[in-house]
Amino acid sequence: MAYAENGNLAYRLDASPAYAPEGRRPDVRAIRGGSHAASPQPSLLVTAAKMAAVFIVVVAALSFVRIMLTSEAVTTMIESDALSTRITEARAAGTALEMEQSVLSNPAAVKEQAGKMAMAAPAETGSIALTPDVVDIENGDRLSLSGTIKNVVELQE
Repeated sequence: MAYAENGNLAYRLDASPAYAPEGRRPDVRAIRGGSHAASPQPSLLVTAAKMAAVFIVVVAALSFVRIMLTSEAVTTMIESDALSTRITEARAAGTALEMEQSVLSNPAAVKEQAGKMAMAAPAETGSIALTPDVVDIENGDRLSLSGTIKNVVELQE
């Protein structure tokens, strides 16, 4: 309970208020309403502004996508040109190597170059006949002494 400055009871929770007589109703009026209450409609200017903002955002997004696609197309075209240049250079180098190989494999050109270097063809040619290899290899990686000795004995017989 609360007390006023003079010590009297300021208010009581269980007591009825002194200013409202028992038989009289308070001057409160209820306004009937419900779900049919009309909400205020936004003005035409606000609606137009919202539509303009949405339009600007859509145009900006489409412009951004167009710029990205154009940039990627330019990058792809530059890379394609670089690859075409490299292919052309590789073909030119291949052609040059083919020409050099044909000159080097031509016997007349080899004889001419040898003559310029004071080289002459031998008066006589011969060949050397080599005996088969006697070294025996086991399992493709280890040398076999016993197999080698066996091969030497067979070769001498």
